[in-house]
Amino acid sequence: MWFILIDIREKCQPHLWLLTGTVEGHIFAKSLLKEGWKITVSVVSDRASIPYEKLNLEEILVGALTTEQEIQDVILKARVNHNGFDCVIDLTHPFAINITGAISKVCRELGQPFIRYERAIDNISNAFLIKKFTDLGNYELTNKSILLAVGVRHLKEALTIVRNSGAEVYARVLANPESIKMTLSSSIPEENFAVLNPSVSSDGKIEKALIRKWNIDGVVCRQSGGKNEILWHQICSSMSINLWLLERPCKFKYINSIDSYEKLIKRLKSINIE
Repeated sequence: MWFILIDIREKCQPHLWLLTGTVEGHIFAKSLLKEGWKITVSVVSDRASIPYEKLNLEEILVGALTTEQEIQDVILKARVNHNGFDCVIDLTHPFAINITGAISKVCRELGQPFIRYERAIDNISNAFLIKKFTDLGNYELTNKSILLAVGVRHLKEALTIVRNSGAEVYARVLANPESIKMTLSSSIPEENFAVLNPSVSSDGKIEKALIRKWNIDGVVCRQSGGKNEILWHQICSSMSINLWLLERPCKFKYINSIDSYEKLIKRLKSINIE
């Protein structure tokens, strides 16, 4: 009888699928586990899975989901194997609009509850907001030293535009094999880029050192929200250099996003998952 009771509890325990790509993914997963939720997590690489390995997760799915069919297969497989996911939670990067669009579309078609988390936008400095990289051509960049911190997938485009504006271009890229490979395939000289992850310290000592070393006049980054963007605001303000932000993609009209853990819990309760 005791084992039957345990089985019933396990079947009643809500199961969430978290698709992650931001630091909030690990934070939310850890908090949800403490509150008794069953969690399956998706990450794009083995390296990204490392922070989750010590958590008591149902499963860690490793690999980029690039098609609607792949997303659908995960949801349908879960329905066959363990009564499905009670909710799918999108915690991917604010600029990962293709995956967000695909996840939300599949969930609508399958009648699968879906929640999108998106960081709040903080207007905390006098940064220049640009809608696209070509807008940088509206600024006088001739003979300026510009640091790109835009993510490796945007690097070639931004590099070409800034260089064509007459600037000397530098870049900070993340310390992972894909980023390094894509950077080396671009036309930026090896002495003009640094491989490092965002500072864990609040004062950005490494970033400031790079700015001084290269005599940087301005930084270009994305309006991603979170600690990394805030850090660039603080660094550029304290060092009296320009900051350009690539504007975050427009929200999907049919997705009502949330921007905090508290709002996530409230939304989960509203769809009777508790």
